[in-house]
Amino acid sequence: MSIRPRQRPPRGSSADRAHRRCGTAGRLGARHAAGSAHATEGGSGAYLLGSRDTLAGIVPPPGSYLSVDEININGTAPFISIGGAVVANPSLNVWVTKVNFTHSFVGTYGGGRLAITFTQPVVTGSMTFEGTVFNGIAGSFTDNDTGLGDTVITPSWGFDTKTSHWNFQISLYVPTGYYEPARVTLHPPSFQVLSFGKNRVAIDPTVAYTYLNPKSGFEFTGALGVTFSAINTATDYKTAPEVHGEAVVMQHLKNGLAFGPAGYFYQQTGNDSGSGAAALQAAYGAKTLQARVFGAGPLISYSTKIGNHSLSLKAKYTWEFGARRRFESDVAQATLAFGF
Repeated sequence: MSIRPRQRPPRGSSADRAHRRCGTAGRLGARHAAGSAHATEGGSGAYLLGSRDTLAGIVPPPGSYLSVDEININGTAPFISIGGAVVANPSLNVWVTKVNFTHSFVGTYGGGRLAITFTQPVVTGSMTFEGTVFNGIAGSFTDNDTGLGDTVITPSWGFDTKTSHWNFQISLYVPTGYYEPARVTLHPPSFQVLSFGKNRVAIDPTVAYTYLNPKSGFEFTGALGVTFSAINTATDYKTAPEVHGEAVVMQHLKNGLAFGPAGYFYQQTGNDSGSGAAALQAAYGAKTLQARVFGAGPLISYSTKIGNHSLSLKAKYTWEFGARRRFESDVAQATLAFGF
């Protein structure tokens, strides 16, 4: 890593006012987004896009289920705001291990079946970027870290007919994950930017629908949700509501294999607020902080039984495109699920 000092603009000048606005904006957190300015503080929402895919509209039969998702995210962006300055050409490589425990209850409640899921992510990440940070220190930087993400609690309420299945969910994101604002050390020069918690509560009501024809094996699943986030009190930044939708079309074979395309979209419905968001928008001269992205790719799964226990494997690859004010990434995912 190379660094070189730069002079701060004279105090009170227009350049100094812009410099201080950048400094305020840069304290907005550790994982930042793409475009002329980032939205959804940290560059991504609480909800991991693409989480609801095949059979998402079906609440499982009574029993307990354990699944593990292994996810790799590789993303780039033109610019991000971090640690008090604009840095160019950041690249992000993140491994997420999500452990999910679901219990589906016996009986019906209000005509539907109930289940509850607890999710705990463990994240290992690396970010590389270059630019000027903190009062004129310039160079190329890399940060690596590992930590817990925020815990997610999701109750589900499901209804079924012969071929149609509805699943109403509301996820609660509890800010239990590792979080620290970005910080710099001058001697020796280092830059800590990665955090894996959001430092805010969020809720995410979602409805998912699955059409599954047991004779032909044809499946269509769609899901639509919106994430509402509380303010991050450490940065006075409130992320605007985030709408996300997913869809898959699958063909299920009699031997347990299934395959088809999967995709998603993400769109903020308003502008981020709070003094942190206002400072960031002013620093970039951006008209809006609204973010969006699309993703699509193949999905393949295999389901079987070992005795009375269900076992399923799933692999998926997603290419993101059309990103605005957030990272655009390639996402690879493998899932192992077991019912007991």
